Amino acid sequence: MISSPGDIATLFAYTRWASGETLESVAGLTAEELTRGIGGSFGSVQGTLTHLCGADWVWLERWHGRSPRSLPEAEETSTLEALRVKWEDVLEKQRAFVEQLTPQRLAEPLTYVSFKGDTFTYPLVEALIHLTNHGTYHRGQVATLLRQLGKQPKSTDYLVYLRAGSK
Repeated sequence: MISSPGDIATLFAYTRWASGETLESVAGLTAEELTRGIGGSFGSVQGTLTHLCGADWVWLERWHGRSPRSLPEAEETSTLEALRVKWEDVLEKQRAFVEQLTPQRLAEPLTYVSFKGDTFTYPLVEALIHLTNHGTYHRGQVATLLRQLGKQPKSTDYLVYLRAGSK
């Protein structure tokens, strides 16, 4: 069971690595390929990456007691470079947050207001696990979109991360 600050720090280190690998996988795409409507949850590679970055930011805000009512403005991630800069900043702030967690803090309730105005409360540890799982899910969608574009994505499997010595 994932429940210790060290477990959470490991999950977020993996998430940073996997997000970086995903960004490397898409770096060679043309602007047209990035925005081409292929399908999936967010229509394009750019749309899916923008969602990933935005969700990481929203949850970071929630951990700090704020409840944004929407994702960041699309202009903040309108190019791959702008998205990379924003996302790397968010991932670094996540790292700083999770590295200072204690067992007591992980057990504390996290209350936030959703985009629809509903209030939810979960133990912080559950919200943290949710976010790492969310990222894995959508990075898999990016890999599928890349294959549909005839490209080969880098593997972001957890065991590949461990073999790379990135832990």
